[in-house]
Amino acid sequence: MIGIRASLRFKTTNCKKDLGTVFKQMNRDTKQLFGDLLETSKTRKHRLKLAEKIVGDEKEKENNYLNRLKSKIKPTTEDDINGMVNDSKQNLNQEYYGKLTIEMPSEMIIHETPKRDLPSVTNILNTTMSEKSKAALENWKKSMIEKMGEDGFNKYSRELMAMGSAMHSKIRSHLTGCPSDISHYDEVENCWKSLDAVIKNVSKPILVEKMVVHDGLSYKGIVDCVAFYKDTPVVIEWKKSSRDKSSLQATYDAPIQLAAYMGAVNNDNSYDFKVEEGLVVVAYSDGHPANVFKLTKQACLDYWTIWMKRLNKYKQIQSSFK
Repeated sequence: MIGIRASLRFKTTNCKKDLGTVFKQMNRDTKQLFGDLLETSKTRKHRLKLAEKIVGDEKEKENNYLNRLKSKIKPTTEDDINGMVNDSKQNLNQEYYGKLTIEMPSEMIIHETPKRDLPSVTNILNTTMSEKSKAALENWKKSMIEKMGEDGFNKYSRELMAMGSAMHSKIRSHLTGCPSDISHYDEVENCWKSLDAVIKNVSKPILVEKMVVHDGLSYKGIVDCVAFYKDTPVVIEWKKSSRDKSSLQATYDAPIQLAAYMGAVNNDNSYDFKVEEGLVVVAYSDGHPANVFKLTKQACLDYWTIWMKRLNKYKQIQSSFK
C-alpha cells in the first residue's frame, strides 16, 4: 500500500513546499469543520470579549428602548411621583409584615377592594397599543388562521388562555399554602419547573391575584403578587413564554403593566402599605430556567411615566366617543 506521504508527493509533484501547503490546507479545513481542539489563551480572550460585547449591546438596546419611550412624554413631575407612591402610607417591610401577621394570623389581606365600574389595566394597554404593534398582532393572527383555520385558531387561543390561568393557579396555590394538582398541560408543569429557583426566593405573600384600584386616577386591575423576593418587598408580574426573553425590552408591555399595578397598590385605600420595587418573571414552557428582571424604584418611576401617557391616551379615546 502506498503511504500517505508518497501519495501526497505524487499529487504535489514531489515538492516538499507543496506538501507543506497541502497539510496547512488540511488543517484549515479541519478547523473549519470541527473548530479548535483546545482553546488557546488568545481564543479564550477573544470569546470572553465577544460575550462581554453581546451583553453590553443587549443592555444598550434596553436603555435605548426605554429612552425612546421616555422621550415621547413629559419628564416625571412631582405629581407623577405622588400618583405612583403615596407617602402617607408606610413602606412594606419585615416589621410591617410581622405586625400584619399578628393582627390577622389567618389572613394575608386586610381588605379586598370591591369591584367598581372602572377600566382595567389590561383593557387600557390593549386599547392604546401602537399601530405598529396592532399590525404585527393582526398579521400573526392571519398567518395562524391560514395554518389552522379559524376554528383551529380559536381553539388554540382558548388553550393559551387556559394554560396561562393554570400556571397562575399553580403559583397561587403554592403561595397561599394550598395543595396543587398536577396540570394536564405539559407546558404548565414545565413552567413550574422553570420557576423552581425563583419561587424558592419568594416569601411572605401579602396580595395574591387581588383586585387593586387607583382611587385618584380611576383604574383597576388584578395584581399577580405582592411579596418579598430575597427579603425585598416587590410587586411581581408572572409571564409565560415559549420563546426566550433575554431582555426586559422583549417582554413588551410587562414593565408598564407592573408599574400600573404598583401605583394602584400604593394608592388603594384598602391597603395601608406601599411598595417601590418590582419583578417581571418569565417562565418557559420548555422548562428551562426562568428570566427574572428586577425593577428598581427609579425604573418603576420611569415606566410609570409611560403608563401615565397610555392612561391619558385611553381617556382621550374614550372622550372622543362621547
